[in-house]
Amino acid sequence: MRIINLFCIFFILLGTTIVKAQEKSLASLINQKDVFLVDVRTPEEFAKGSVANAVNIPLNKIEIEKGQFQGKTNIILFCRAGRRAEQAKKILAKYNIEAVNGGTYQEVAALQKKNLLDQLSFRSDEQTVTIIKRAEGIKQVAVALGKGAVLKKHTTNEPAILVVIKGKLRFLINNQEILLNTFDTYDIPVDVEHEVIGVEEENVFILTKTKYFK
Repeated sequence: MRIINLFCIFFILLGTTIVKAQEKSLASLINQKDVFLVDVRTPEEFAKGSVANAVNIPLNKIEIEKGQFQGKTNIILFCRAGRRAEQAKKILAKYNIEAVNGGTYQEVAALQKKNLLDQLSFRSDEQTVTIIKRAEGIKQVAVALGKGAVLKKHTTNEPAILVVIKGKLRFLINNQEILLNTFDTYDIPVDVEHEVIGVEEENVFILTKTKYFK
């Protein structure tokens, strides 16, 4: 009896390990640069919200639009409940096109990560900006500066904190200069003019403003 119980425990643990490996595998696929994310819901459903960087090819158009899948090696299909994605997967299989049923669009979105550096560029003539979070009470952006790029004199009318995550910055305020290194943080005074200059080839900082309202 004890041996049987040990075998039961072993197979339960093995099954859990396999499930976790499959989940990790799906997350890994979703976050590959070559991923082809396809929402097979209707255009009306897609317009109400989907997954970042996804394309909309409704289930009833999969066979007609099969050319869009040709040459793709990492195809993730999803929909509202997973059933239409499974049907689309079977249609593509008839044409020897392999795809993965990612389930619902919420599940795919939950596994998707973003990389700030993919959304920014380092220019010497101006800054580039991408919004991280924007909601009632808070605004958070990432700002990239190339070497010598200047975020010209300006003020903020909300409390703000700057966090350097890459490179170095010259922060000019009140006729003084503060050198900010990677991982340094700085509380920017309200209504005080300041200027920011990139020091290295690639400089990135996150700026968080509170009490921000749309």
